[in-house]
Amino acid sequence: MQLVQQEASQGSPYNCRGVGLIEVLVSLLIIAIGILGMAGVHSRSLQYNQSSYVQSQAAFLATDMLDRIQANSALAKTGSNYQVGLDDSEFSQCVQSDYPNACETGNCTPSELAGYDILQWKFQLACQIPGSQGAVSFQDSGDARTFIIRLSFPELGDRVPVSDIVLRGVL
Repeated sequence: MQLVQQEASQGSPYNCRGVGLIEVLVSLLIIAIGILGMAGVHSRSLQYNQSSYVQSQAAFLATDMLDRIQANSALAKTGSNYQVGLDDSEFSQCVQSDYPNACETGNCTPSELAGYDILQWKFQLACQIPGSQGAVSFQDSGDARTFIIRLSFPELGDRVPVSDIVLRGVL
């Protein structure tokens, strides 16, 4: 009798049935929850990464336009040729046949160069950030002219929203 009680208290194989299976199921549940959490974090990081890419491309394109204006500063300081609205001169898609190349030979007047710069800039916007719009305006104050370059982005579904980018430059 003592021998039977001692074996039962030490845990005979007949008294421990299913304990290993329950432990395995609990472990699998904990691992599954962890993997789902990691997948959510990874998905969100991809969204933020795409948003950062779009913002850096937009900053590059805004700076490019400001450089074009500064390269043609004689006309930019006195004329209104570099002023363009969000909806003006838009390209609906990035098609190589639409690429503006009128001044690539270097035989343009400053006002033709301004039109060429705007068309090329708008084309690059359509190719690099589809659906975006760009505008250039200026404000005169004394003997200085401040150019305001604004890029606007559409809502991009469930991605992280990208706010408009505004760049100012003084000539």
